[in-house]
Amino acid sequence: MNALPLVSVVVPNYNYKRYLNLRIQSILQQTYQNIELILLDDASTDGSEEVLSDYQDHAKVRSEERRVG
Repeated sequence: MNALPLVSVVVPNYNYKRYLNLRIQSILQQTYQNIELILLDDASTDGSEEVLSDYQDHAKVRSEERRVG
């Protein structure tokens, strides 16, 4: 068996909605496909959660939200 190792890609975010979709798509379109994409948001106030929610059901994506307060 020649299984490729799982690679975890962590994407932290705080108020970078304008770049978020491009960053996520760039990662998901890489040729190496054995990945898990971990999306972290630290209480963004710019609507980033809307972009992140678009990926919540993607098989390779895990989302974590941290509220600082």
